[in-house]
Amino acid sequence: MKKKRKKVGRPPAWLWYPILFFLRVYYRLRYGVRFFRDFSDGIHGPALIVAPHTAIQDPFFIGMAVFPRRPNYVVSAHLLARRKTRGVLRLCHVIPKTMFSADPRTVLGIRRALSAGNTVVLFPEGRLPCFGRSVPLAAGTAELIRRMGVDVYTVTNNGAHLTFPKWAKKARRGRIDVRTSRLFRAEELSALSPRETERRLNAALFHDDEAAMQGVVYKCRDMTAGVDGILYRCPGCLRELTLSARGGHIRCDCGLDATLSNEYRLHGVRFPTLGAWYRWQEEVLDTSIPLTSRVLVGTPDDRGIMREGIGEGVATLDSSLFSFEGTVNGEPLAFCLPVEKIGGLPITVSRFFDIYYRNRLYYLSPLPDPRIAVKWVSFLDKVHAEANRSALLSAADAAGTAPL
Repeated sequence: MKKKRKKVGRPPAWLWYPILFFLRVYYRLRYGVRFFRDFSDGIHGPALIVAPHTAIQDPFFIGMAVFPRRPNYVVSAHLLARRKTRGVLRLCHVIPKTMFSADPRTVLGIRRALSAGNTVVLFPEGRLPCFGRSVPLAAGTAELIRRMGVDVYTVTNNGAHLTFPKWAKKARRGRIDVRTSRLFRAEELSALSPRETERRLNAALFHDDEAAMQGVVYKCRDMTAGVDGILYRCPGCLRELTLSARGGHIRCDCGLDATLSNEYRLHGVRFPTLGAWYRWQEEVLDTSIPLTSRVLVGTPDDRGIMREGIGEGVATLDSSLFSFEGTVNGEPLAFCLPVEKIGGLPITVSRFFDIYYRNRLYYLSPLPDPRIAVKWVSFLDKVHAEANRSALLSAADAAGTAPL
């Protein structure tokens, strides 16, 4: 007889409910969190929640938005490699995902959770963006949703990035609007074409914190501390890694002195927002010139615990290939990955970016200044954008029409 599969659990009620009760009161009073729901019948039975990734705190906001449901979250496998988080995550029955690669175990975990009547939360972007604006969704998300055949909801946490910037150590007080809506009913999914499913999914998940929360005041003692972890190029002299950010100012020794208001508006520079500055950096990147750097390496040990600084080597990225050659744990390691197989480079700002090889996670910290890690992220994003643009132009040319 076949062994019966163990039922997929949910976060334990004794842990989940007290934490959410405390956080709902705390976040509302301290950070101005408000909840909005555009449907009245609640979430019942198995369901999928797809959400843009705006801040590390997203799982808590989603948990509060869908209370009393106790969702299973699909999370990056790297979180289970951290001592401080792996125990709690396992207790909460998260579903691990190897980022930007086919992972049948993840699909199986989602199916099992839905079969148990659970709610499953996906972050289809696959990473937390640096600047509070959407990045392309992971390939295959729309098809996965269609195959699951359950109700699909969205939860968007507008203002979460501005409150908890990825590049900052300190939070700021302002406002967060958590909006929950139904995207698809189960019965309509089978009737939708893959293209229409993807179109509606992209439209529903697009977010831009700077636009959505324009005019809201966010209070912090130092609005700029840490922003030089994502702004690496000076628009005045065009040099890299010359910016310093503190005391509300972003300065370069060429004389540039920009300030950031409590409404997240820039002054003293030609860009109105941090997002505009970040996008300009990507626009001026020349992807015909490869990136190369010596890097320190981290990777999980045999017990799955991340070990940083246990290797060193040289990483190179051009418009077609990522490569690494060096040593890890005293053993030689060399590999190459086509860029079309790398959906994106998740980053820990000012420290390292993530890369996966044969489903193994590696932290790569560029030397001598790890702040330049963000350039690697932008380089790959631009390569993908250029490839997608070329594909659209080719398709439009074949059809004899102009691209949208």
